[in-house]
Amino acid sequence: MPLLRKLARFATLFAALVTGCAEMPQQTPADPVAVAIPAPRVGEFWEYFVRDAYTGAPRGLYRYEVARVDPQNTVVDVYRDGRRIDTYNYAPGWNPREMPLTNLQRFRYEPAFPAFEHPLEPGKTWYRVVRSTDPATGKSYRTHVRASVLGWERVHVPAGAFDAVRVVRQVYAGNAEFFNTQEEIMQTDWFAPAVNQVVRSEGSSSHTDTSRSGGPRRYLRVRGDWLVAELARHGMHAVKEGS
Repeated sequence: MPLLRKLARFATLFAALVTGCAEMPQQTPADPVAVAIPAPRVGEFWEYFVRDAYTGAPRGLYRYEVARVDPQNTVVDVYRDGRRIDTYNYAPGWNPREMPLTNLQRFRYEPAFPAFEHPLEPGKTWYRVVRSTDPATGKSYRTHVRASVLGWERVHVPAGAFDAVRVVRQVYAGNAEFFNTQEEIMQTDWFAPAVNQVVRSEGSSSHTDTSRSGGPRRYLRVRGDWLVAELARHGMHAVKEGS
């Protein structure tokens, strides 16, 4: 499918999603403000219960702890059920420089993946194209990201209730190869200024396998994981001087 047709289809799907979400009841903080760029601190951490949205099965407790901060980068150590499994690198505003894309491998993004564009305020939208490079293979793709800030909501998660602004993204990964079309990804984050981070997050994806049939005159649509993460705990880990 030519790129223009893909983008037109993508815009239609994204508009339908935004319209559907806009019809849902939303709650606004008593004194709503635009969300400025957060300032993470070394030792700050967030823990999330992750579950499979299809089955409800638990996928573990994930902990994200800030290991290093400078004006251009925030380095975060990632733990699952107490075991360190990865390290992510972010540009200011929690925009990834290097980390996995939903249901895909790790990529380096140039420029940084536009997860957020601060200040966040209802009605704000952005569309960006970034180069996503697999550091293991050196292969690069053009990844398209279209995002919208839908509004404020009162979100209840295991860590408590938070006023959070909902951000929705539609992502075309650009990784079409052989019989598989590129991964089409939906991401939804609820960002709460009270904890300088997302308190709830959902991510899902799918692609088409043109080598297999999904019915009469149709190719098979392959769904990836659909995972939900909810904040369980947030705090500061004591950091020794000079560490």
